[in-house]
Amino acid sequence: MSEELLGVLIGGLLATIGGIVGSWVSNWLTERREERQQARQQRKELVEGARQRMFGSRILRAEIEAWIVRARANGNRVDLYRANLEGADLAGLDLTGARMGKAKLREANLCGAKLIGANLYRAVLKGADLREAHLHEADLGMADLSSVDNLTVTDLRDAKLNGANLFKAKLNGANLAGAILCGVNLEEADLTDAVVDAKQQLAQAKSLKGATMPDGTKHD
Repeated sequence: MSEELLGVLIGGLLATIGGIVGSWVSNWLTERREERQQARQQRKELVEGARQRMFGSRILRAEIEAWIVRARANGNRVDLYRANLEGADLAGLDLTGARMGKAKLREANLCGAKLIGANLYRAVLKGADLREAHLHEADLGMADLSSVDNLTVTDLRDAKLNGANLFKAKLNGANLAGAILCGVNLEEADLTDAVVDAKQQLAQAKSLKGATMPDGTKHD
């Protein structure tokens, strides 16, 4: 076989392989682009939340569950950044590692929810039910947890609460071991039986005025 013919055959083979690979890459990129577009549209629907509803009704639990399933099926973190979830029923849902910064969770039911390692930075949780919620290593920096009556027996171990507002929050029996409380507002909060180091952790708080300490005494 002449060198010229061999060169032609090799060139043709390489061109064929290149075409196959190029086609596969193009299809793969198209599929990823469509997935991203679909995810953006789905998140937009959650962000708009009740505003898009004729009667201003709350987001249905089934919608949130479906969103979680889709995200996990694609190997993605659950993305609820800035979502309007006011009054939503999230009780017992697995939101481990979820991205929920700036989410509106006022009056939401998060009883027993798994929020381990979730990002709730600047989230609005005023009036939310967080009884027995799992917030181990969650980021609640600058979050609004004021007047939350139900933080009882909540797992807040190693959580980041720096700058959070816990004014009048009920933290009876909550586990705050290792939690970062730098700059947190605990004014008039109830810390009865809470697991927390009063000398080291609570000393970092912005305010403890009128708070009930773990031993039941009132802070000046």
